[in-house]
Amino acid sequence: MDRSVLTIAGFDTCGGAGIHADIKTINALGFHPSSVITAITFQNTCRISGLMPVPPDVVEKQISAILEDLDVASIKIGMVCNMEIARTISENIKKIDVPKVLDPVITASVGFELGSKEVYEVVARACSVITPNVEEAMQFAGVKIDGVETAIQAAKKIAEKLGCSVVITGGGLGGKDVVYDIQQNEHSIIEGELIKAEVHGTGCVYSSALACYLAKGYSLDDSCQMAREFVLNAVRKAKTVGECLPVVNP
Repeated sequence: MDRSVLTIAGFDTCGGAGIHADIKTINALGFHPSSVITAITFQNTCRISGLMPVPPDVVEKQISAILEDLDVASIKIGMVCNMEIARTISENIKKIDVPKVLDPVITASVGFELGSKEVYEVVARACSVITPNVEEAMQFAGVKIDGVETAIQAAKKIAEKLGCSVVITGGGLGGKDVVYDIQQNEHSIIEGELIKAEVHGTGCVYSSALACYLAKGYSLDDSCQMAREFVLNAVRKAKTVGECLPVVNP
């Protein structure tokens, strides 16, 4: 039986991020992609005009259907837009002992509020690792991040607060990702090339790749390094499919 990586995330109508990006990434890294949709967004490469949350009982039925049948090796969680869905996801993913990666999508790259700090904190407490960008990490930690040292302090604070490992990602640290491993009680810095162009869907690809590498049994540090390289290649191959942002191509 092929192993599956489950993505629990939003549906992006233009196909650049969310479930679409996750499925492409999971398939590229050798797992069968399974998915649970948390919301349907109305978006293209220029803007999001709105979204429709999926009812919590429908989210639960999707998760239950997958877990009762498929061999799930890891779980990636993306957009969670309200507290009811957050509690539903948290309760249901506790049932399976696999790596769980949360990519908190508070604000979309095209500038639309998709969730809140409080909503993602509920889900994070059932996860192995959370992957906020610098702006999101400042919200979770309640401190200003102005460099690597303050990012390390923020990552440790988030880990202690939520009980999971933390990876602070994105271009806000000049091409450095800060990893705090709560199991080892230590931090590390992942460095790599930084492409400054804004590309739609990079966070989705990174977190899905991280979930895949953890499912393969790699350490958190190694998984973060490989996920960073994977998303870098996906950005290099980004496609222009609309009038505005290019979309990541995993």
